[in-house]
Amino acid sequence: MTLTNRHDQRRTATRERLLTAALQLFATQGYAATTYDHIAERANVGRQTAFNHFRRKEDFVTAWAHQRHEALDRQGDPRASAIESLAGALHALARLNEREYALARELHDSGVLHTAFALGTTAPQAFIAAAIRGHERGEIRLELNPCAVADLVFDSYITALSRWLAADARYPLADALLARLDILAGGFTA
Repeated sequence: MTLTNRHDQRRTATRERLLTAALQLFATQGYAATTYDHIAERANVGRQTAFNHFRRKEDFVTAWAHQRHEALDRQGDPRASAIESLAGALHALARLNEREYALARELHDSGVLHTAFALGTTAPQAFIAAAIRGHERGEIRLELNPCAVADLVFDSYITALSRWLAADARYPLADALLARLDILAGGFTA
């Protein structure tokens, strides 16, 4: 193993420790109450190291969203139809939000989740790939831009997630997401 590889591995491990520490603290003591000093202490690194990896606190949330999207990319089946792929991705996102409810709720309630989406968190590649495959196979109307279809499904997910969190998770998130996907896929005109 070369020196560069070891350095990259250490850097990646430190970044992961920082992200894990930040997310745990956000969930338990709140986003606003969590400082870089808290995160650095929990990750057992210096404050400047935390800043070197994550310049702004919002960057932790953006990294969390990207991590979730990467998990979706790994679980997809390219043989599935566009709707099956999108439904599978929405189910996976519902499970992640249910498992990380305290964190998702805190990030939503603090407003930082919306900030992270505004900072460039786009539709997951799994959504885009499903829409492109569906477009190529004729499952999605040819006059529609598959990236716009993926964005529409993602926007629907964000809105449904926000409503679910605001309602204290009183109903199954997956059901709400799949109902919206059904409407989008079928259209809503008579």
